[in-house]
This record gives sequence, C-alpha cells and structure tokens, in this order.
Amino acid sequence: MTSDLHQENLEQQSPVEAVSTEAQNTALVAESIRDDEGSALSLMSDSVDSGDTDTAPKDGEGHVMSVIEHLEELRMGIIRSFFAVLIGVSIALYFGKDILRILKAPAGNIPFQALSLEEPIIVYLKVSFYTGLVIAAPFILNELCRFIAPGLTKTEKKVVLPIVICSPLLFFTGVAFAYFCVLPGMLHFFASFGEGVIQVHQRLDFYVSLVSSFLLYMGLCFQLPLVICALSFTGLVTSTHLLKFWRYAIFGAGILAAVVTPDPTAFSMLVTMAALVALYGLSIILVKFFGK
Repeated sequence: MTSDLHQENLEQQSPVEAVSTEAQNTALVAESIRDDEGSALSLMSDSVDSGDTDTAPKDGEGHVMSVIEHLEELRMGIIRSFFAVLIGVSIALYFGKDILRILKAPAGNIPFQALSLEEPIIVYLKVSFYTGLVIAAPFILNELCRFIAPGLTKTEKKVVLPIVICSPLLFFTGVAFAYFCVLPGMLHFFASFGEGVIQVHQRLDFYVSLVSSFLLYMGLCFQLPLVICALSFTGLVTSTHLLKFWRYAIFGAGILAAVVTPDPTAFSMLVTMAALVALYGLSIILVKFFGK
C-alpha cells in the first residue's frame, strides 16, 4: 500500500522533482548510517578508555600517572632520601663521640690504640656515616614504598604498611639483642684468651669494624619473619610447609649462627641460634594467622 502511494506520488511529480526527492531520501539514509557508526565507535572508545583508566597506575588521589610523572616522583624521592641521609649523618656527627663510647662499652677494660694520626678521625667519620644511614633507613624505606605503591593492588598495599613499620623495629631489636646478649660474652672471651701470656692492645679501627658488622648482621637476621611472611603472600610457603621442615630450619639456623658470630666458643653461637629458631617459630605463627 505504501509503495503504491509512493509510486503514485512519483508519477504525479516531474522527473526533476522525482530525482531530487530520491536524492534527499538517499542522503537521509546515509546520514543515519553515519550517526549509528559514530555512536558505536564512541561507545567502543569509552569502554577502552575506562578499561585503561582502571588498569593504569594511579597516585593516592586516583590520578593516572604517566611515565614522566613516575620519573619525576623517583627524582623527588631520591632528593628527599639524600636530605634524610644528610640530616642523619649530621645528627650522628654531633653525637659521634657518644656513639663511639657506646660501641666501646661491651669491651670493658680493653685498651685501644691507633696506629696513625688520622685513624681516630677516620673511625669517627665512618661511624657517623653508617649511623646516619641507619637513622635515615626508615625514611628511605618509606620513600621506596611510596614510589612502588601506584603499581600495587589493595591487598599488596595492606602488606607493605606492616613491613614499613615492623622492619625498623625488628632491626633495632636484633641490634639490641646482639649488643646486650652476645657481644659482652664474645669480647670477654677474646680479651681473656691470652691473659697472663699476651697483653692485648686492640686497634680501634678493627674493633669498630668487627662490632659494627656484627650488629648489622644481627639486625638483618631479625628480618626473617618479614621475609617469610612476604613469601607466604606469594604462595611459595605456607605454615604447613614451615612446620614440616622445622628440622632443616634448625640446621640452617645453626649454620647461620656459626657464620655470623666470630666467637669460636659455643656460647655465642647457641644464643644466636636460639634467637633465630625463636624467630622461625614467630614466623610460623604470623603466617598461620595473617598469611595466605
């Protein structure tokens, strides 16, 4: 019916008018097709943009960070870390002599000597620099976590925060354990070994290097619970695995204690080994309740 009416209208129109009408109808159909294609492309573009926005790294305010912004954040983090180290070293320089007295205290009455005029000041600067690094270490760790935070998921961010808080605490706990529980007995053994036969005059530089390295190693050993908990979140270890291999853990703790403690007596090694085994037990408990 509609086609008949359309045919009658075309017959009533002149040839020019008929051609014009057909051209207008064709133009309207073409414009309608273009509009439909444009709408489809717009929807596809919006979906792709929204997907990229969801997966792209964002900062704390939800802003998508570009590569340039990441590099700028890295540069500012390095600058802030440098100033943190500078402030830490400045504080250590101010209290340098007090730090040396603290390091010498476990040695008791052992006399110290320097074999050159510049050795005391070199030791002073060395101790101040390393102490400044220790003071600035929590701030540097925080800057590192801030830099990698945009690429982490919400679950991973919940794991990073306890690491930032607990890592310095465990480090200083290990340093305190070595200073008060292991060093006095170890240094007493070294001083009394040649008593009555050889008079020992300890060189200051060697003594500071020995004590500082031992304190550093014990502080790092006390990071064991954090390392095991981090491995548990990756799925590499579970509390069941840790309980299953407890014999190997004790054997490994004995080897590590023998390497870390320079004292050849069994006392220092056993004390250190007991601390490492206790840390392993603490790791099992943490993985059981907080790990995967």
